[in-house]
Amino acid sequence: MNRLTKQQKDKITQFRSITGSSEKLANDCLKSTGWGVEQAIDYFYTSGLANQTSSSGGLDLRAIEALYQQYKEPGEELISVDGITRFCSDLEVDPTDIVVLVISCYMGAAVMCEYSKEEFTGGLVKLGVDSVEKLKGRLPELRAELRGEGRFREVYNFAYNFSREKGQKCVQLDTAVAMWQLLLASPSVPEQRWPLIDDWCDFLTQHHNRAISRDTWVQLLDFIKSVKPDFSNFDENSAWPYLLDEFVDHMKTKRGQQ
Repeated sequence: MNRLTKQQKDKITQFRSITGSSEKLANDCLKSTGWGVEQAIDYFYTSGLANQTSSSGGLDLRAIEALYQQYKEPGEELISVDGITRFCSDLEVDPTDIVVLVISCYMGAAVMCEYSKEEFTGGLVKLGVDSVEKLKGRLPELRAELRGEGRFREVYNFAYNFSREKGQKCVQLDTAVAMWQLLLASPSVPEQRWPLIDDWCDFLTQHHNRAISRDTWVQLLDFIKSVKPDFSNFDENSAWPYLLDEFVDHMKTKRGQQ
């Protein structure tokens, strides 16, 4: 067997993330179609191979493909705002519901309001669902995932890149504030609520008014998990981002602690 090139390996990975197939089957389909990913996926579904593979845990991969076709933008290979809105409507959830963020995390979505074919179909395979009804049935479980500290941190960190506009390195302040409110003030995940979330967002809006860096985003969660809301254990010599130092000073002044 000839050694695979990096490009061919990448195509196998892409094919498997969409179809849930084995590495050997992915390699065979791609070789049979001249290493064209789209052609190989079409061949996989039309040749009956999708019904023969067991690596997808018994999922109906044709049904997943049909869901993608149902929601995708006509003439384009992606699901955009309209399709996501319909997807959420069928799930009977608001697009701003925190559970949609968890679903987007499973899909590894690169940006808001858009799912590529690979993201959408691969995400449903990871979720182990091949219909809207099955996904609806998993929503309580997906919400419950956020109660765990480790999983919450994963979704929280994912949200930063997900919130960036295309081509931007940082998240715009209004988007960051909305995402923080979603993550840290969600009534459906009271375990992760931060008592100072409104103070933090007001402080940023009034005194910062600039895009939010990844460092600030990530370290805020560390700050929340380690510093008490009354700041009694706040160490002024710790290397927190300057915004957090300024926030503590602002709150102490507001409370008459200085």
